[in-house]
Amino acid sequence: MAVAARPRVEYTDMRGYLDLLHEAGLLRHVTGEVNLWHEIGALCTVGMERGGPGLVFENVKGYVGKPLVSNIIYSVEQLAIAFNTEPDPDKLYEIIVEGHKNRVPSVVLDSGPCKEEKFLGDDVDLFEIPTPWWHELDGGQYLGTSAGVVDRDPDTGVLNMGTYRCMIVDKNTLAITGQIAPRIAKNEARGLPTQVAVAMGMDPLLTLASGSPVAVDEHGYMEYEAAGAWRGAPTELVKCETNDLLVPAQAEYIIEGELLPGERTVEGPHGEAGGFYGQNLRAGVIHVKCITHRRNPISYGIICLLEEDYPRWLFRSGAFQDRLRRQAGLPTIKRAYFPELGGRGWGGCIIAAEIGDPAEPRRIIDAAWEIAPNRWVIVVDEDCDVRNWNDVMWRVVTAVRPDQDVFTGKAVHQNESGQIGGRAEEYDIDSQVPDPTGLNASFKFKFENLAPINKVSAELMRKASARWRELGLP
Repeated sequence: MAVAARPRVEYTDMRGYLDLLHEAGLLRHVTGEVNLWHEIGALCTVGMERGGPGLVFENVKGYVGKPLVSNIIYSVEQLAIAFNTEPDPDKLYEIIVEGHKNRVPSVVLDSGPCKEEKFLGDDVDLFEIPTPWWHELDGGQYLGTSAGVVDRDPDTGVLNMGTYRCMIVDKNTLAITGQIAPRIAKNEARGLPTQVAVAMGMDPLLTLASGSPVAVDEHGYMEYEAAGAWRGAPTELVKCETNDLLVPAQAEYIIEGELLPGERTVEGPHGEAGGFYGQNLRAGVIHVKCITHRRNPISYGIICLLEEDYPRWLFRSGAFQDRLRRQAGLPTIKRAYFPELGGRGWGGCIIAAEIGDPAEPRRIIDAAWEIAPNRWVIVVDEDCDVRNWNDVMWRVVTAVRPDQDVFTGKAVHQNESGQIGGRAEEYDIDSQVPDPTGLNASFKFKFENLAPINKVSAELMRKASARWRELGLP
């Protein structure tokens, strides 16, 4: 067994994590009866707008003894517990980057809690899982919002896990849309089905890995092993009942099935985090062969709106910053940040850099468009807090000269990658991509005798934040 480089987190599964959130006052148990038809989604939205806490719905109408949780991995305070560190975005980012570099091999067990109850063949019934209609225009019940879809590359044998839209079609059928498509295409070219498993209710680090850009490394390690590095302990896996895939042993539910070559169905609409509804008229079809779950299983799902129960800003920002520094050769970049708002290939990116000459902001904007063609890009000086909209917008309205500091790029109209069987959507969100804009909001090389900026230094703010907690302030 590999020895992890960092101390192990203080939980082994989602249940243990929920206990820690409860102890920290970051989780609330809802005992009143709630309805799957839009009500749970609306309550989760209110919770997000109010900044928490996480929610455990213990009394879902029609599902006695089957609770559903949401809103448990979106705040910095929750993530600090998940990663066993301080509630500091910079600390979280360091752990994430280190985990990408030094992944921990997984271990395979003979069995695990996810095998405590088993249902095969005619006993399979997806409607036994409490699954909301999350948004008012959704075309069905979506259990694939925070779940990890596991499959295997037929050429390399590498296991991949990703978070893709999964909508219930009937008691033993799911519609799936997502970036699993390249591996399906390989099997379909050979006339072979694609074996998949959907893991629901995983520990938070597996959930985060599943929805993040985790590339295969030189050892063939992917999401399981990145989560192991963040966890400080190997991911424990078990073999599926009906195929050779390996799935998280501590998950609440495992749904096993296969996609047949060439079969397609309608999926959606479904409200997405980019602010629009998406629909795929040629989605893949999962025929479910088996469902296993823990005793008294707990469902977990997320609401997708302009913001969602997932810290995409943290994972997208880290990967993008690394690419700008390494691939674009821009070591002067100090921080790149994707705000929560924006998605579907566009949105904003704020880049803080040590500006060395008057032309550098434009070089940074052009390099960012090479990597993310449709993004708005705002370049600021290195002393800007890119996570503070007040700080960023003060620089925009103060330092941007409309005739010299505003640049327009060309939108790249490309289909959302990975749609199964090609893209055929009723809601063609891609056609709505505007031309991107770049703003040079830096002060350097623009103004003579610029007065010092009146702000507290980052180092003093870190000390004050630590002291704040020592003083017991809320």
